[in-house]
Amino acid sequence: MKKKRPAKRLTTPQAPSPGHERRWHNGAALEIHLHAESLRRAAKVLAERLTQETGLREDWDVTPVIVLYRHAAELYLKIVVGEGGKFLATPIDPLTIFQTRSLRWLAQLVCLVIKTVRWESKFTCDGIPDPSGFSALVNKLEEMEPISCVRLPQNRGRAGALPGPLHKSKVIELLPTFDALLDL
Repeated sequence: MKKKRPAKRLTTPQAPSPGHERRWHNGAALEIHLHAESLRRAAKVLAERLTQETGLREDWDVTPVIVLYRHAAELYLKIVVGEGGKFLATPIDPLTIFQTRSLRWLAQLVCLVIKTVRWESKFTCDGIPDPSGFSALVNKLEEMEPISCVRLPQNRGRAGALPGPLHKSKVIELLPTFDALLDL
């Protein structure tokens, strides 16, 4: 009779070796950047179709565009915080960065990084004159998140009514600014 091999036991992960820096994305910044870019391209394609086509529920068709821009912005902000956090006096916990979905909090951390490395004067683009303009635009994008908009008490009206921040014309008007945000 043959002896059975002992079953492999689950082991706890090894601590990173000295000199190895642990990041929220385990060093996959390029892949995350490519994913964010693909989300952005998909949002642009959908937005282009919205401006060309009409349909029965066309106003609600704008919500996937916002979701895609929001998620792309979240990933870009996480990359900046993850990479730029090493310049801060107090390190930011990588797991906290990974788990958050708050654009506002990530934008605050990005502004902190920008201030720490003294890039305030370089941190501008069309529609974003300074870091406070950046934070305001990120807040706008966060407020436009479709599920949050629909749940707000002031947005409850007749069934199927589109919340104010999500009106197609308002969203389409803001798309160039959201692109500038992602370029920044």
